Amino acid sequence: MQANDISFKGLVVAVIGGGRGIGRQYCLDLAKAGATVVAAGPSKSSEAVAALVRENGGAALAVQADARDGESIIRQVLEAHGRVDALVINSGIVRDRSFAKMTAEEWDEVISVNLTGSFSCARAAWPVMASQGGGAILFTTSGAGMHGNFGQANYAAAKAGIIGLCKTLAIEGRRSGIRVNAIAPMATTDMTKSVLSEEMLNALTVEQVSAVALALIHPKNRATGTVIEAGGGWAGAMRWERSLGIWTDRASPAQFLENWESVMDFSAGSDHPISTADSLNAATYPQERLNQDN
Repeated sequence: MQANDISFKGLVVAVIGGGRGIGRQYCLDLAKAGATVVAAGPSKSSEAVAALVRENGGAALAVQADARDGESIIRQVLEAHGRVDALVINSGIVRDRSFAKMTAEEWDEVISVNLTGSFSCARAAWPVMASQGGGAILFTTSGAGMHGNFGQANYAAAKAGIIGLCKTLAIEGRRSGIRVNAIAPMATTDMTKSVLSEEMLNALTVEQVSAVALALIHPKNRATGTVIEAGGGWAGAMRWERSLGIWTDRASPAQFLENWESVMDFSAGSDHPISTADSLNAATYPQERLNQDN
């Protein structure tokens, strides 16, 4: 899908981390689709992106600010345009090091920029969107947040936290018409070029991820609370799967240890929980779940 396949005319979209990589592509594609774009980031690269948009006939504002200063970013958006219809939070950093060698500073910095920065921007935009009657927020997570990755305990923890933040805000945002999703992009950027093969670098372009992101935040898309993996012209939704497990009326460490293979066995049956109620029901009403799955 090309950016000009759909229209964002009349909509104000703020892209946090919009000065480079995938965020830069988001800004360019949104502008082509008619959006008024706000490119925000801590460096002057955001101004270069905004200037490029304007040179090509689009409307763009640059905001030089850290993601953790969400109040300042959204305030400047409102001063310029009076509203914010969609917020794409794409900023992030890595400080890779094995856990045994990771410093407290490396942990705090990555959590602060990735997770706290996401909170800060979403929190600032939340009351604005609620007063407007709705909006869309797109967080950025990662395969590391879903599966873990060697040397990235800090990054994985932050990105996993973003998934929990996304799903909670999706629940809370329904009554205000605020949709909240997360994208796990696979693309060639400054952050990934050192770990991807040449073949993957050529196959995974930022344009392909941008197409999915624009589809997610478009007003016609009603999805909320979803985690979407995207890259290489492909997009797929992630969900939880839970094994049938075992139940016993004489719970003991030995009982579970002796039957641990059954705890881990998905072939005997599984379900896909989507709420805390589903988690409680599995433990409280095991027979009902067994009958339902069978």
